Amino acid sequence: MTGPAARVLFRAEHGLASTEVAVLFPLIIVMALFPFQVALYWHAKQTADLAAETALDVGQVEGASPVDARQIGLEVLSATGQVEQAQVEVTIIGDTVIATVSARPRYRVIPGPWSVTAQAQGRVERFVGVAER
Repeated sequence: MTGPAARVLFRAEHGLASTEVAVLFPLIIVMALFPFQVALYWHAKQTADLAAETALDVGQVEGASPVDARQIGLEVLSATGQVEQAQVEVTIIGDTVIATVSARPRYRVIPGPWSVTAQAQGRVERFVGVAER
């Protein structure tokens, strides 16, 4: 297209590219950072799973205290350094032990209410003598 009509058309679109960049660039940045956020979330989730399993292992010992199991779970979380605002709850109901961990990932690329939870459950282990087998 040439002539006066083409000049009017090009003047009307002048500066449109900078507007498109201003609108789309934040979206592109979020899309580029999202895989990193998913990886950080997954790593924090694995840490919470490890703490719940470790607390369960301690809580399953016959005569163990829920306080000791909770303390071990918190030590695992603090040793890894991947989560913050961690809470570990261990309850023993009858012969069942339930360890629940909830925390927030320490490292967040994309701000938001990211949180992880993990739960492990098992029976209290007890020694069974030969006569009882």
